[in-house]
Amino acid sequence: MSHPAHDPELAEALLELCCVIEGIRAAASRELGLTPQQAQLLTTVAPQELTHGELASQLHCDKTNITGLVDRLERRELVRRRPDAEDRRVTKVFVTDQGAELVTRFRKAVSTAIAEPLASWPATRHHQLVTLARTTTEALRR
Repeated sequence: MSHPAHDPELAEALLELCCVIEGIRAAASRELGLTPQQAQLLTTVAPQELTHGELASQLHCDKTNITGLVDRLERRELVRRRPDAEDRRVTKVFVTDQGAELVTRFRKAVSTAIAEPLASWPATRHHQLVTLARTTTEALRR
C-alpha cells in the first residue's frame, strides 16, 4: 500500500520525535555546561577534522555562526584550529582530548536517556526501530 506524497501524519510523527530527541540533547548539553549548538558542533567534529565550511554545511548554518561557536569552544580548550596541510589558507577544526572526553560523556548521557525508556521493548521491535531510523535518515539526506 502506497502513501500520498504529502503525508501530514508521518511528518507530524517525525517532527514530534525530533523535538523529543532535541529536548534530550539540550538537557544533556546543559548538564555538561554546553549550549545545544556547542554540543552539536563537538559531536560533528569528533573524531575527524573539518573546515568551517564543512561544519556549516553539516550543521545547516552560516560560516559566521561556526566562527563564533569555534571561538567559544576554543577558549574552553575543547577544540583547536590548525592550517590544512594541503591548503594553508584553509583552517581545520579538531577536538582536543578534553573535548573528546566531553563528547563521550554527552553521547553516553543522550544514549542512556533514550535507551532507558525503551529498555522493555522486545529485541525485534528495537531492531525494527534501528532499521527504520537508519533508512529514514538515508532517504531524507538525499
